[in-house]
Amino acid sequence: MLCRDARSAAVIEENRRRRRRRRRRRRRVINIHRTMLAFTRCFCLKKAKQHPGYEDPTTLASETPFTVNEVEALYDLFKKLSSSIIDDGFIHKEEFQFALFRNRSKQSLFADRVFDLFDIKHNGVIEFGEFVRSLSIFHPNAPNEDKMEFAFKLYDLRQTGYIEREELTEMVSAILNESDLEISEDIVESIVDKTMAEADLKGDGKIDKEEWKEFVARNPSILRNMTLPYLKQITLAFPSFVLNSERQERKSAVLLAAQTCFKVADVEALYELFRKLSSSVVDDGLISKDEFRLGLFRNSKKQSLLADRIFNLFDLKHDGMIEFGEFIRSLSIFHPDAPQEEKIAFAFQLYNTGQTGFIEHEEVREMVFAFLNESDLILSDDLVEAIIDKTFSEVDTKGDGKIDPEEWNEFISRNPSILKNMTIPYLKDIGTSFPSFVLRSDPED
Repeated sequence: MLCRDARSAAVIEENRRRRRRRRRRRRRVINIHRTMLAFTRCFCLKKAKQHPGYEDPTTLASETPFTVNEVEALYDLFKKLSSSIIDDGFIHKEEFQFALFRNRSKQSLFADRVFDLFDIKHNGVIEFGEFVRSLSIFHPNAPNEDKMEFAFKLYDLRQTGYIEREELTEMVSAILNESDLEISEDIVESIVDKTMAEADLKGDGKIDKEEWKEFVARNPSILRNMTLPYLKQITLAFPSFVLNSERQERKSAVLLAAQTCFKVADVEALYELFRKLSSSVVDDGLISKDEFRLGLFRNSKKQSLLADRIFNLFDLKHDGMIEFGEFIRSLSIFHPDAPQEEKIAFAFQLYNTGQTGFIEHEEVREMVFAFLNESDLILSDDLVEAIIDKTFSEVDTKGDGKIDPEEWNEFISRNPSILKNMTIPYLKDIGTSFPSFVLRSDPED
């Protein structure tokens, strides 16, 4: 009797254990289903957040010179641009102008033409795929034929397949309008006349694609601005500005912010840029002249009077190196809030290559040629001399063959546009203008 009771109790207990195991298995299955459902919902939400016009980075990388990581970095930039006014996943013309000029209302034929060429679908907005494909034309590894075609379309305002004289005049004026060069209409006409005479080989008053290719082949510098060197290494060109938390650096940042127009956060961000520049050749915490050239041209050996002059003015201690403090204090002069007097003084020193306290005729000549050498403008020596003579006669009011600081100040007051490039708008909002481009946390990143 006791044995039967014991066996019955054992059977009951075994049944209970089986029911408990079944319940545990059921709970595990339910939990797995819930996990899968949550994962699916999460995946769907992420997919839903992708804006219209978004394209897979792998696909875009296979069609352009960019790597997948670079396309992902460009998407971060695209998101910032496309949400600056309306967050809808498209870059509108006002947002494009805002990115170029920090002013969405500024009218610019040049900006309009570039926008229209980026807007491949001609629907009034730039999608992500259009942005990457169009930007890839400016990549150093992009085919030269693509660059020629883009440049031709830029000048072909009416989209007739020809560049006519009036279109060339409009675009030359538009490009000059974006620069500091004050050139009379007569000189613009002379530039257009010279270009048409050289490019219009058929003499029919217009430049076709065949003539354009031959003209560019003879004048390759025309395509100079069709290549943006930093697109070859986006992760280096657009630094992440991860700040260093060392107390000494923070103290230095506070001190420099108090002496300049920058905020502490701006100084810390600029320190990260300084570190990249100062370690590009020799990692010694100082920017050498070769590193300065490398930062400007991606080529440490390129000779440039303009770069040398700016380097020398940044090198406040005249020891052949730029320290961090010198870098910040000099860059601060280009801040939108910097005093106008500092900008005028810096520009005067830029032209006063002999450091005599006067700008002489030969110094103006050297610097004008240096500026032209850094631009796409191809001007004859006669035209350049005419520009120099006109400028010098207007500035040298005392007629002693040199320009002193007083004459320079009066000249600037009559021609304020000369200081246009002495202000870099994005220095006012470095955190927004230098996006972080934080890529995925893959090992190679």
